[in-house]
Amino acid sequence: MKNQLKLQLKNGQVTFGVTLGIPSPEVPYALGNVGLDWVNFDIQHSVLDTQTVASLIQAMSYSDTIPIVRVQSNEPSLINKVLDIGAKAVIVPLVNTGKEAEMAVRAARYSGSRSWGGRATLRDPEYAETADAEIMVIPQIETKLALQNIDEIVTTEGISAVFCGPYDLSIALDTFRDFNSPVYQKALELIVSSCENHGVAPGLLAPIGPVEQAVEKGFKLICIGVDLTFLTQGVRNELRTARTSASSQARR
Repeated sequence: MKNQLKLQLKNGQVTFGVTLGIPSPEVPYALGNVGLDWVNFDIQHSVLDTQTVASLIQAMSYSDTIPIVRVQSNEPSLINKVLDIGAKAVIVPLVNTGKEAEMAVRAARYSGSRSWGGRATLRDPEYAETADAEIMVIPQIETKLALQNIDEIVTTEGISAVFCGPYDLSIALDTFRDFNSPVYQKALELIVSSCENHGVAPGLLAPIGPVEQAVEKGFKLICIGVDLTFLTQGVRNELRTARTSASSQARR
């Protein structure tokens, strides 16, 4: 097993991905060759379940895009399951302490508490020997407590990246969706600074402004959007253009 995303981040590259929640293999199949570095299959906040995600990962298996899965919570059985179905990285929400980060890492490693399941080795005879080193565990920073403990989280052995959960963090800071608030901006700076000081890649798991701003702030894993949002915005924009054209013709 090789995790190209882990290598990209180690080399300091900025990577881009999207979050998927539509339960159809057609979506990752279509997006697998557009040049994304990673795709996040979101079990926490969508209708996806592990069986569906297994088929979505299979649909994208022809691609070099790295499959990431966000689980519902920091439960070893949930982490174990998504790794068995092909995730090369797992996003763990609401990690607030170094101890919780350590628990997530242990759940993802055979040398920790991960149990053996043969499915992951069916197409990769080297999986068992390489998984512990290649799989990424990515805690989400989205509470005041996590901010207070950011250094101990990012210095946990086995953590090479974290994601800021921007909306939940704004709720926690009483600045909901006010992403330009000085309080919120200071929190983002704290996350990036701690990551940079300890050689960990900071990530932003949802767009909160122009992507250029995220790059300038130092984020290395940047989500550029969500499938449902792309779908609705695309249709809305095309419909607006069509209706404007029709109105112009009617006035002639």
